[in-house]
Amino acid sequence: MESYFLNLQHFFAHYLPVKNPVLILALTLLIILFSPLVFRRFRIPGIIGLILAGIIIGPHSLHIIESTNSFELLSKTGLLYIMFLAGLEIDMHEFRHNRNKSIVFGALTFLIPITIGYFVCMYVFHFSLWSSVLLASMFSTHTLLSYPIVSNMGIVKNRAVQITFGGTIITDSAVLILLGVITNIVTGEINGAFWMRIILSLSLLLFATLYLLPKISRWFFRNIESQASSQYIYVLAVVFISGFMSELAGVEPIIGAFLAGLGLNKVIPNNSILMNRIVFIGNTLFIPFFLISAGMLVDLRLFFKGANALAFAGILSVVGLVTKYLAAYVTALIYKYTKFERNIIFGLSVSHAAATLAVIKVGFDIGLFDQNVINGTIILILISCLVSSFVTERAARKIAVQEKEVTRKTSDKTERILIPVSNPENIQRLIDFALLIKDEKSNEPIYPLSIVEDDADADEKINIVRKVIEGAAEQISSGDKKVEILKKVDLSIVDGIARTAKAYNITDILISYKAHHGTSTIIFGTIADNLLNKTKQSVIISKILQPLNSYSRVIVILSPNAELENGFYRVSTKISVLLKQIGQEASIYGQPGTINDFSGVINDKKKAFYKYFELSSYENIGPLNNPREDDLFVFLSARKQTVSYDFHVDDMARNLNKSNEFTSFTVFYPEINKTLQDGRISDMTTTAIEARIEKIKHVTEKITGIFKKEDSEEKE
Repeated sequence: MESYFLNLQHFFAHYLPVKNPVLILALTLLIILFSPLVFRRFRIPGIIGLILAGIIIGPHSLHIIESTNSFELLSKTGLLYIMFLAGLEIDMHEFRHNRNKSIVFGALTFLIPITIGYFVCMYVFHFSLWSSVLLASMFSTHTLLSYPIVSNMGIVKNRAVQITFGGTIITDSAVLILLGVITNIVTGEINGAFWMRIILSLSLLLFATLYLLPKISRWFFRNIESQASSQYIYVLAVVFISGFMSELAGVEPIIGAFLAGLGLNKVIPNNSILMNRIVFIGNTLFIPFFLISAGMLVDLRLFFKGANALAFAGILSVVGLVTKYLAAYVTALIYKYTKFERNIIFGLSVSHAAATLAVIKVGFDIGLFDQNVINGTIILILISCLVSSFVTERAARKIAVQEKEVTRKTSDKTERILIPVSNPENIQRLIDFALLIKDEKSNEPIYPLSIVEDDADADEKINIVRKVIEGAAEQISSGDKKVEILKKVDLSIVDGIARTAKAYNITDILISYKAHHGTSTIIFGTIADNLLNKTKQSVIISKILQPLNSYSRVIVILSPNAELENGFYRVSTKISVLLKQIGQEASIYGQPGTINDFSGVINDKKKAFYKYFELSSYENIGPLNNPREDDLFVFLSARKQTVSYDFHVDDMARNLNKSNEFTSFTVFYPEINKTLQDGRISDMTTTAIEARIEKIKHVTEKITGIFKKEDSEEKE
């Protein structure tokens, strides 16, 4: 038996730690694959499973893996990725709405920990002035380690989560700037030039990431739309360049990564394929590497090296937990948040990792801290990460359940979007658009429908269309988005679409705008009109000529009395999602009553998010006369014979297409209770007669103008 253990010891000494980078990568990927599955059986969150796996394989335990340069690079990437995703997924509308709350929370989560921590360091540990200030500032930092939990639970847009994101950048920035100041004071390098350099460099960083980056990115995405891999590489490059610029500015690279996320927030729609790739790769690969590396720093032997080290680590941990809880408690008390929202703020902000390590490492390097502080901080990191994961997961699950119950009460239909395609030319943009307006909380797939008329070549045609659709859908299905491709051959395309919509309980039909004048297949004529007559679902007609993240202005025109339609709420919600996803300047035109109801549906009752223009007449709307290439027009129209039908609004898309063929637009038709009746008599409504009279007037004015012109020429 003794020889067996000697042989085992010799084996481990000879072959471990693993230093081969290929084998290190293979073992790490196996850990990422299996550790969450194993630890979940013991009801331990996946994040904690990865951290515990890091402890087990780390240099202070079994020492199975050597932390090589390549491993540290991936770990650093994961850290920057967490901060980048936090900035990228912030709902900027909610952030602006909660901006003051974020500032308050950021101030509280900075001041409460640093104040209490300072007195503990001075009067309990008897540290020097600058050692106390620097160690106390460590309590104010936090890393959004539990961000993947709230992301997976689908509550990123929750108000408590949003103000925690905002508070993170405030408190971490304050601590890291303070770190730079203390470092220069201790080393004797602080002077007027230091303050000038840090103010100037931070100003340039903010200008580059929040002003220049969105403009450059919009141009870039517009010109390389078809190269999906290049878009993702561009995003990664932006993250690292911003992190490097942040280092040049004298602060940690995590600040630059967060600012890069805020800058690209305006350009990358939350439901886009690119966003799906960014989140999928980050949560699958980069972030787990960081979590494992955080675990590898922990040395469990510290618990057995005397009571002093254990007591010091215990006090640090208690102060770190209590002060963060106090900040969350006071914030929730001020704004009357629920206990679950209070707990989500505490859970997200209690974890210490990235900035904490930066503070302690710098303090150790300049001689302010000893090994006991390093050891105690690592224990604090472990305990705070464990608490963060457990608290966040419990609170996030409660909030997610509550939000889903509210969603069920306000939405009585399961959203299903059908995309009929007989000509596959524009399928990619149609799918992108469908993903953009799709409810984030809906688990239903997108339904592309390859449909052709029944003739001798029907089988060949439908196979061609289906292959193109499959190619476009493959990119989406590689992540967590769902696509279910349908096919149908029918004597009539419109009847085939209507039957499919009925069979699959479709709520929205999205078709492409195509106008081939002089033919019998005018899409926004025969097919669209018949589809509007034969279906009761919401119909969306789209003409998108460039990537959705490249538009700089959105113009929304609301049909008069649109608020009286049964489908007004659902369509307004989709338009609201579109505006938020594109995230650009938006102008909304309509009658006063319609605007008031629309602003209420989109949660902008104070009319603070967008510009609103009340109309008394729809005959002359400024942006329609002078459209820009990067404008997107959104028309909320209505079917004929309905209460909100207006022929001016109904003709706007046609007229815009005739006068400016390179302008993009989309037309929303709300759902109705029953399909309309076909026939000429049904078209003879008051609005239809007015439309005909109006067209006769225009023709008469043109003819009269010609004769007047001839008369004036003869007189001359």
